[in-house]
Amino acid sequence: MATYEEIHGKRVETFSSDPTLDSSYEGQVWFNSTSGTLKTVVPSAAWSSSSPLSTTRAFAAGFGIQTASVAAGGNVPPHSNATEEYNGTGWSTEGNINTARAYIAGMGTQTAGLICGGEAPGTPASQATEEYNGTSWTSQNNLNAGRYALGGSGTQTAGLAFGGSSGSPPTTKALSEEYDGTSWTEGNNLNAANSYIVGTGIQTAAVKAGGGAPTGNQSENYDGTSWTNSGTLSQVQQGLGGCGVQTASIVFGGDNPTPGVLTVTENYDGSSWTTSPATLGTGGQGFAPAGTSTSAVAGGVYSPTIVGTTQEYNVSINTITAAAWASGGNLSTARRTLSGAGTQTAGLAMGGYAPPNPTASNASEEYDGSSWTAGGTMGNASYYGSGFGSQTAAVNIDGDSTIGSAPYPAATEEYDGSSWTAGGNVNNPAFGSASFGTLTAGVKATGHDGTDTTTKAEEYDGTSWTEVNVTPTQGYGMMGGGTQTAGLYRMGRQGPSPSYSNSTATSEYDGTNWTTGGTGLVGRRNIAGGGGTQTASWVASGYIASPNGENNCESYDGTSWATMPTLGTARYAAAGATQSPSSASLIFGGRNTANLSATEEFTGETTAVTAKTLTTS
Repeated sequence: MATYEEIHGKRVETFSSDPTLDSSYEGQVWFNSTSGTLKTVVPSAAWSSSSPLSTTRAFAAGFGIQTASVAAGGNVPPHSNATEEYNGTGWSTEGNINTARAYIAGMGTQTAGLICGGEAPGTPASQATEEYNGTSWTSQNNLNAGRYALGGSGTQTAGLAFGGSSGSPPTTKALSEEYDGTSWTEGNNLNAANSYIVGTGIQTAAVKAGGGAPTGNQSENYDGTSWTNSGTLSQVQQGLGGCGVQTASIVFGGDNPTPGVLTVTENYDGSSWTTSPATLGTGGQGFAPAGTSTSAVAGGVYSPTIVGTTQEYNVSINTITAAAWASGGNLSTARRTLSGAGTQTAGLAMGGYAPPNPTASNASEEYDGSSWTAGGTMGNASYYGSGFGSQTAAVNIDGDSTIGSAPYPAATEEYDGSSWTAGGNVNNPAFGSASFGTLTAGVKATGHDGTDTTTKAEEYDGTSWTEVNVTPTQGYGMMGGGTQTAGLYRMGRQGPSPSYSNSTATSEYDGTNWTTGGTGLVGRRNIAGGGGTQTASWVASGYIASPNGENNCESYDGTSWATMPTLGTARYAAAGATQSPSSASLIFGGRNTANLSATEEFTGETTAVTAKTLTTS
């Protein structure tokens, strides 16, 4: 018998504890003498959660790779024309498809995509074909036969569409068509007509899998000319997702008449299927899938209600800990319309309003990453104020001290980590301003002066405020982040009184001029929290439609806004640690049905090489 060293060229080393692991340990085996076990680093398959779709839907078209995918159309209901792009972390919006529809086939890449067919209002079996260039969609020549719930594979210039349903009552189809970048040509049919199927591979080496009973457990291979029956899935899987190539594909989820919603994942090697130990966190049908057999993403699902969850599949030596919000220590006093400063592990809460107390608060609290403790008492109470800086060098400005009406206090207060002292007065007192920067180099912009919203902006040098160029938009109830020479604010309520609207506008500041930044995903006012830098900013919840606040969040990369994982507690009129970036955020207080003391911390996705124990039988 050959030894391990003879086979692999490596010895089995002995350690009293597992070594510090990195990718170089992949495939290596060692003996842990303390536990008496053999250990190794080998890839394993697992699903993990990610940021949800901005528009909740199912049965959208999906294509691309895990870190650059597209979800287009789908059923909300009603039918959607929304397009979103996934960057491996969150979803951002792009140009709408020309015809809103669901149950669409998709193929190609994020910058060269193709969709066809589907179900549209008034058109139960669409022939529509559209091409995507990474920004916008262009209508192309129609399919020869309209159908929905069809399969697709290939590229924008070499696509394949097959199966599906049409008619009333619906009739499943076996028809297969090829696309050359201009027009569709009918080819040889599938061996078995079916719909709610999935396709993987390319035009000349494709796989059809799943579908409705009775043939929904079957797969077929295409060689560019004809279809041949191939391996059998473990069960009927209707409305499943899938991705990969003909010799290395995965399919997942779906629906089965007997067990119902499925979470199963199955692997295909070109001839046979095997069930993976990895199961979906949220099963169902109608995913927007993209990626490969080892690195995939699935956006949205019908389970059995429509949800916008995003799930990632990875075969890796790493254990992936999904990005998420987690509960932190509670504020000592539940309150809303407070202001914040600092970071996730050194945060500062200032002022706010805690009914039935008829006046604003002058309390501050400090956060150490675990719990809040009382900070210095502010000289002035502050309601709907604005803060910036660090825990030991913070500024609080604006707001109202009596929860009354204008004129509002012009006072600035500075905090040194122990006590508050008076700073220079602002020139334009307001409430709901955006602010950012440091104690000696800060900015405040916009707000409501008691009569109307304003476009006025000012800079602080640690002593006095100086008016600077006005902002491109007027409004209040927003967030700010960044530095005096590289900052931004995200709008809350925009427009002159009384014609306010929830805004998605972003404005960036370079120390002199304001310019328009990326458009947010959803308009919101009384933003619950936000901060970060100009290229790593975030905004959380606020008031969008629900009087109890929201739990959705967005991150900004300096160009575009994308979805983040949702908060555990919906809220509005909360505060965030304004120096905390999108990868390590902190939010606290606010209101939903009552004033809140709840604190939440956000940590971005992490990976770690993980050792596995081998049996010694």
